Amino acid sequence: MIIFVSIKKLVQTFWWLIAAIILYILYQSIGLSMFFLLVLGLLALKFFPALFLPILLVAIGVHFSGGFSFIADSIVWGFGCLVSLPICFGFVESVRTSIERKRQESK
Repeated sequence: MIIFVSIKKLVQTFWWLIAAIILYILYQSIGLSMFFLLVLGLLALKFFPALFLPILLVAIGVHFSGGFSFIADSIVWGFGCLVSLPICFGFVESVRTSIERKRQESK
């Protein structure tokens, strides 16, 4: 019995095997969330380049925080800033008026 093997298909299968091994090693080294963002970023770069920068910023946040928890942290930080902004504004205004009053008294 003769088995016919197409060298072209064999080489193509070999390259797919190498690509799968590379993807597995990449997945093991960077983790699931970064792998997902890498795929999403490459798809955005191909089909909708305007989304590449926001995806890159999210990927940087995921890299430094170790997960997507930085989104919740930034929301909490933003609400804290919104609450403290009027307090800081009132403090700065009171200090500014007291400094102006002292300048006028010294003249």
